[in-house]
Amino acid sequence: MKKIFNIIIAGTALMSAVSCADMLNTAPSDQIASGNMWTTPELAAKGMNGLYETFFNRKQNKGTQVRSENLDGLNKYGIEALGFCTDYYSNNYPIYLLYNETKRANDWQINHEWQFVYTIIHATNDAIANLGKAGLDEATYQRYICEAKFLRAWAYYRANMFWQGVPIYLEPVSNEQCTKTQSSAAEVWNVVITDLTDCINNQYMPDNTLTENYGRPSKGAAYALRGMAYMWMARGSQGYEERWDVDDPGLVDPEQGVEPLHPEYFDNAIADFEKVSECGYDLWDDGTPESYINFFEAANEKDNEMIFAIQYDEASGFCDNIQQAVGASDTYTGWDEVKPSADFVDYYQNSDGTPFSWFEWAEDWNEAHPDQQPIDWDELTPKQRAVFFFRDGLKSNPAYEDEQHHLRTQAIGICGQDIFDKYYLDEGNEARIKTAYDNRDPRLKQTIVTPYEPVDCYTANYNNDENMIGKQMRWPLYERGTDGGDFWLEKRASAFYCFRKYVRFTKGELIDRARCYTDFPLIRYTDVLLQWAEALIERERFAEAANKINDVRSRAGMPPISAGSKEEMRKAVRYERRVEFPVEAINFFDENRWGTYRKTKFKNQDIHGGQSWWGDNTVEYAWYWQNNIWPWSIPMAEHQRNPNLRTSPGWIY
Repeated sequence: MKKIFNIIIAGTALMSAVSCADMLNTAPSDQIASGNMWTTPELAAKGMNGLYETFFNRKQNKGTQVRSENLDGLNKYGIEALGFCTDYYSNNYPIYLLYNETKRANDWQINHEWQFVYTIIHATNDAIANLGKAGLDEATYQRYICEAKFLRAWAYYRANMFWQGVPIYLEPVSNEQCTKTQSSAAEVWNVVITDLTDCINNQYMPDNTLTENYGRPSKGAAYALRGMAYMWMARGSQGYEERWDVDDPGLVDPEQGVEPLHPEYFDNAIADFEKVSECGYDLWDDGTPESYINFFEAANEKDNEMIFAIQYDEASGFCDNIQQAVGASDTYTGWDEVKPSADFVDYYQNSDGTPFSWFEWAEDWNEAHPDQQPIDWDELTPKQRAVFFFRDGLKSNPAYEDEQHHLRTQAIGICGQDIFDKYYLDEGNEARIKTAYDNRDPRLKQTIVTPYEPVDCYTANYNNDENMIGKQMRWPLYERGTDGGDFWLEKRASAFYCFRKYVRFTKGELIDRARCYTDFPLIRYTDVLLQWAEALIERERFAEAANKINDVRSRAGMPPISAGSKEEMRKAVRYERRVEFPVEAINFFDENRWGTYRKTKFKNQDIHGGQSWWGDNTVEYAWYWQNNIWPWSIPMAEHQRNPNLRTSPGWIY
């Protein structure tokens, strides 16, 4: 078992998720009261450890549905599900911010995120105000102050990405004193910049924490976060005053997103990102074709790619249940609720760097097989295209003797008898569609389990409690629990994809699905490098930007790009960010910062939703676009507590 530096020691004051203050309960018998927390060096150390408590999910054994009964801590799954890369599948608890046509201010995610960030803000305010009482030596005192200011800056940064303007509190207050209205987005960004600048200018803040105080904030982390704040500032505010005083708060251009309003901030971001590398952080690369995916192994998490992370351990209370949310039934009985969207899978480039196109795939197949029925891809509906994804043998395989009719009926019910008769290959259907996933960006198969690709996996009590060898994701599913059988999904109402990233597949890698121990990055160097490239593009330094993008592509085994026009370069850097960060809860923020959210998540439609491999729309659930979907309005409960908080038009209270 690995050691977590910031494990909350017994007796540490824990932070409760309340709206404003009361972060440190003064009464509980098993916790140290706030008034006494900062009176000795030993208690101050425990108090600093306690600042990280909010990031952990204490309800993880109850499930992964995005609802108050199951999740606390960092809301990874809900925010990931809002992004372009991912669908979130749950029969009982879908992502209501997408699922409800009218956006509701009592949504659990909105309330949770507000409580989450203000728990951190008020706890760090308490630390900053009281650390001077602990009798610390100057170096320790200054480092603790910097850590607290970094965490406060991180919390305000996260809050501003959601709300584009929140109330600012910089000293301890009671619940009764939480009566402020929202400050502007620009004012909140200035708080973030000020706190991070204090960290950067403090001689006692270490350049990095790769070898000492691992996992704690560093000067390099402060440069990274300050640069990221400048990236948002360059975009311009979309806060209450700016957004709701216009007739159409939608996208400026659904194809290109929004133009930055303050491009001068990109210069500040470039300067800060350059400093991150000078502080000792760099791009992970182990020299193998699997360098990208290997980073997400516990053995490699302390590489100098990792700038700031949540540290997980197998110990109960400090582990993660990401396997349960992301993994399949055949990988330690995961629930595969966090699953790749079909649009995202189709987005991965060909291995030569050209865009993938199903039409071009069909044309290439037709040219290579002139003796077979030509595929008229663009003449078919998405459901009719399902015929190309079916497993072999639906007509004749004796292995399906009892189920053959049922499986064939299920398949024909999707595509239609005439299409089935015209295009289905009883032998070779699997091989044909598999070619669509071959010769693609290597990160596709490293990140996602693709159809008809053999995979070894493990689920307790199946296959004599040993690994199942060479299973494949097929449709319709039939054979479970044996070598060579079907890769079994928990969510299998249709043909859904499954992530590989963060999923453990074979026996002995985990104790169980709720005891995952790989650290989760909040800031890693690839994020810095690609935002650095993005800033260079906006300042028309295209050759420099191309070099940084190519550092990432080279690690992935992709060919380099050449400097092109601004729009070509924007497209290139956004591609890298999308395929680098799935399951890291980043894309939702990117798409909104760029103004491309409707284009990617909704395909420029008012209604979009769950998809099967073949691209049919609104399978099991639909998503509804509204122009007010972002920025969020303040939570209903917070408005009831503090009527000075402004609500946003169109949200239901």
